[in-house]
Amino acid sequence: MCTLIALCGFLRDYPVLVLHNRYLNRGTVEEPPRVFEGKRHVYAPYDVASKGTWIGFNEEGLLVAVTNQETELLEKPARSRGLLAMDLLDGCASAEEAKGFLTDPDVRWDYRRGNFFVADSESAWHVVWDRETEVRHLEAGGHVVTTLTVFPGVDWTERAERMWVNVEKRRIRALQLIDGLQPGNLDSLMASLKDFGTDHGAEKGPGSICYHYPTREYVQTSSTIIAVGTDVSDSRIHYCPGNPCEKEYSNYTSIICN
Repeated sequence: MCTLIALCGFLRDYPVLVLHNRYLNRGTVEEPPRVFEGKRHVYAPYDVASKGTWIGFNEEGLLVAVTNQETELLEKPARSRGLLAMDLLDGCASAEEAKGFLTDPDVRWDYRRGNFFVADSESAWHVVWDRETEVRHLEAGGHVVTTLTVFPGVDWTERAERMWVNVEKRRIRALQLIDGLQPGNLDSLMASLKDFGTDHGAEKGPGSICYHYPTREYVQTSSTIIAVGTDVSDSRIHYCPGNPCEKEYSNYTSIICN
């Protein structure tokens, strides 16, 4: 369960800015962003169990982010989407290439359903894996990806219907926050994303972007803010473990190779 807010094309020198608040089971273990060296340099936080990531970018300026698509409960997928995200970041040079990989019908069946946001300075795409695959080209502007994307053919399970209320609260609140947001400078937009990351809307709880589950079975594991520069060495990455209303964001920009 996650909320992704993306600002595409707001700044010429930083065409992709994102906030990703991640919500998972208590006991999920994450590690802060670091550089992974393979075919390409990849900058991402790390999920210890999956050995993958849920958000990151590479030396080509490609950003990849993943959220659930809560229409299916597949207990034992053949492979983690976190590893798939790493594969995309290591193997793809562009959002167009990553989108092509995600829409290959031979790829998706090893994984849980999901939402994938892939973007670079040239294009941005939202690919949804549900019963069918939905592909959306994203124009310049603000976009929100949650954990239940609705489109013709979506699989409305009892689980999806049960989760929809809180997912929709977060989506609507995120759209309210980005409505009217004007291009300014990087520091002001990063500050706005930090404010969004701590937002409780009308009520602090499972329907707020800064997520609080009443029984503590689920928690917000982290909040990550990334600004990908046209010169990737100028990119920025900030990360907060847990809820940013309770903890501070730390700046991990120094991991980026110049």
